[in-house]
Amino acid sequence: MKKFGLGLVAVFMVSLAFGQQDSLQDRECKRMQLFVGQELKVKDYARATMYYLKGETICNNYDAKKYKNMIQTMRNTVATEKDKVNKKLYIDTLIAAYDRAEQKGFFNVAEASIRGLYILQSSVPNREKADSLFTVAFAANNTFKDAQLSYYYYNLYTMYTKAKDDLKQVYKKRIISDYFRLSRKIENEGFKARTQESMTNYFNNVVRTCEDILPDLNGFMSDLPQDKAKKKKAVNNFLNLLKDKQCTESDEYAMLIDTIISIDNTVDAVLAKADLLKVKKKYKASLEVLRTALEMADNDTLKGDIKLGILEIQYTNLSSYKSAYNTAMSINGSNRSKALMVASNCVAKLANTCGSSTFDRKCNYYYAAQLATKAGESNLAAKYRESCPTSDEIFSNNSPAQVTLSCWGVTVDIK
Repeated sequence: MKKFGLGLVAVFMVSLAFGQQDSLQDRECKRMQLFVGQELKVKDYARATMYYLKGETICNNYDAKKYKNMIQTMRNTVATEKDKVNKKLYIDTLIAAYDRAEQKGFFNVAEASIRGLYILQSSVPNREKADSLFTVAFAANNTFKDAQLSYYYYNLYTMYTKAKDDLKQVYKKRIISDYFRLSRKIENEGFKARTQESMTNYFNNVVRTCEDILPDLNGFMSDLPQDKAKKKKAVNNFLNLLKDKQCTESDEYAMLIDTIISIDNTVDAVLAKADLLKVKKKYKASLEVLRTALEMADNDTLKGDIKLGILEIQYTNLSSYKSAYNTAMSINGSNRSKALMVASNCVAKLANTCGSSTFDRKCNYYYAAQLATKAGESNLAAKYRESCPTSDEIFSNNSPAQVTLSCWGVTVDIK
């Protein structure tokens, strides 16, 4: 019995010692939490972070809620820290806290994009880890801000520049496909214009050819924004992209043009259609579309520009010199000089077919020179005067003072 009694005393003393130790640890844990609360009341996030970290060591039982609160406090510390060096250190501390929380099964998917951004802002960015977090964030439909979206694409671009061989091609494909995906997100969710511009700059550093982007365009077209203004803006952005990459002869470019016209049948959209047809060397079809645009134009300046486009096709592409002449003579305003120069060339090109005699045909050059002079093209006028009738030819034809040119319905002086 005596030995049994001594044994009970020993067990009691050990239990008391452990109880006192547990009680001391519990008191210290609560004390750290108390200090955290006091610092948060005065918004001293740095000191609150310090006590949170001490408590994490002492308590040894932070749950998901505790980690969530600690991480939020650390984020506030980073946000309010002015010193760049200290801010970087706090970011490193925050990333480590995220890692410990994840190891204990407390990874909050809703913060994946935020965590990825912090990793890229740390002293030693783990780019692959950040990229995986951004990927998770997209899959989980996280709310992205402009900075997170920009950093995500910049990080992808950086990984591409550092990669080699097959991995480089993998990243290049993602740069292309993600450009379309993120552009759609930018339009749908109203991101800032500079976010799109920044992303486009990185994209253009990688993607140089038309063939790189066309395979991914159909996917983009199948999921355009529903809002009319956003839809129009998105399509115009990609029209400009295809122009930059010299893809204007592609079926995809034509598809985008037709989409713009279906969204908003404006004169600009119709003119884009005319340009497309011209690029495809469908000149007569382009002329018809330009005439439609001319009817839609609501000011003289635009009408003059459209007529000049019609004139260029008639003269340069179709060699329809009589039609080009008629168009040129109908153009006024700022394009008048250009039009008169083309008109003078038309007269010269048809000179040998206009008139019943050599003398009459040569008289066309008087008119060509006259038009060139009005256009301000003195050298061209001088060139055409060289083809006018000689003094002997004039004398042989009874030295007329004037000649009427039947093709043009004008009378010219013989000099």
